[in-house]
Amino acid sequence: MRTEEDKVFKSPVKVVLGGQEYEIAPLVIKESREWRKKIVALMGNLKDLASIKTDDPNAFEGALNSLLISVPDAAADLFFSYAKGLKRDEIEAVATDEEISQALQEVMPMAFPLLKGLAGMARRIL
Repeated sequence: MRTEEDKVFKSPVKVVLGGQEYEIAPLVIKESREWRKKIVALMGNLKDLASIKTDDPNAFEGALNSLLISVPDAAADLFFSYAKGLKRDEIEAVATDEEISQALQEVMPMAFPLLKGLAGMARRIL
């Protein structure tokens, strides 16, 4: 958990991949903005997958492929596009999907710090 001091001084988060610890620094505003657009694109596609019915075997198989293969790969792409300095090929040879998932969860609060502030403002207004 990042402290307020960590946030103010742009301290990196620490993640473990392949049993090794790495530090990931927050992106600057311009890069973070572009990264958030990638998240929105990925999440926007999920609603289409949720509406697929099992009565169309081809559509259902396509949805399963997306959910079980494409979406996890896209999540890894997102993580490594945030953690630009990491050597992806080397890490993917030793890291697990669970470690990438956890690392992405660690990055998210750095990518969306304004949401917390907006939520706080909304609570005060309402």
